Amino acid sequence: MIKESVEMTKGIIFGISGTIGKALHQALSTRGSEIYGTYNNNHPGNIASDRVIHLPVDKVELLGDLLGEIQPDFVIMALRGDFDKQLEFHVQVANYISDNGGRMVFCSTSNVFDAVTDAPHFEDDQPKAISDYGQYKIECERILTDILGSQLTIVRIPAIYGHESPRIKTLREDLANDKAIQIYTNLYSTTNTDKMLSKQIAYLIKQQQAGIYHLATNDVMSHSEFTRKLVLNWGYSDVQFEEREIETDSSSHIYDNSLLTRHEYPTDLQLSHEQLIKFLANSKK
Repeated sequence: MIKESVEMTKGIIFGISGTIGKALHQALSTRGSEIYGTYNNNHPGNIASDRVIHLPVDKVELLGDLLGEIQPDFVIMALRGDFDKQLEFHVQVANYISDNGGRMVFCSTSNVFDAVTDAPHFEDDQPKAISDYGQYKIECERILTDILGSQLTIVRIPAIYGHESPRIKTLREDLANDKAIQIYTNLYSTTNTDKMLSKQIAYLIKQQQAGIYHLATNDVMSHSEFTRKLVLNWGYSDVQFEEREIETDSSSHIYDNSLLTRHEYPTDLQLSHEQLIKFLANSKK
């Protein structure tokens, strides 16, 4: 059930210099929120200097003063780095929110399901990960839920595409160099764009939605079909494709990064692969 929307006017994005952090800053700022952010190595040049703070994840002793000074209505955790240091950082921020009010959005990942790839996954499926990254995110989800309960929104994110994303840059380079394009016929995924993801998260914050949300395309598409259609939309007609299959013992299809949702979103916050391909096709060669 959608709650009555509440204006959340002041927020901190922990990890604002990353792809997701930058898109979130733009989306939330244009909606009237006062956004602050922290970074580790790369200073985000597009943000006012009085709104961005250099705060590595191992400097947790500085968190209390920062949170007390800004007194955010919400925080978004989009950190990278050492898992143990990140977890300590997350816990300290969560304890502040628990004691002082507000909300946390925790950016999780489709990798929480990377041990089970025989079907797409919904929010109520039990996470099971084989990778260190997936296991770490599961642990974060569990601990933060214990601390925050209904003050927490977990967003699980699949592969993110954009006009300048690494996957797209590599594909364009291979096409420009007349390289054979490897496509996997039995690999199925969902995806998203940084722009759509940021709009979806902004919506969840405004509506104060708690719980777990899968933010991805509303359909699943094979790697081979996605790549062929994208290349065709870019205007390439004479391309050599090299078809491959991923070996599997349990299923003929591999569902990697495949997140589907049981939540209903407004039409402008839904994304299909066909829409994603058209979005990517609008960029220049």
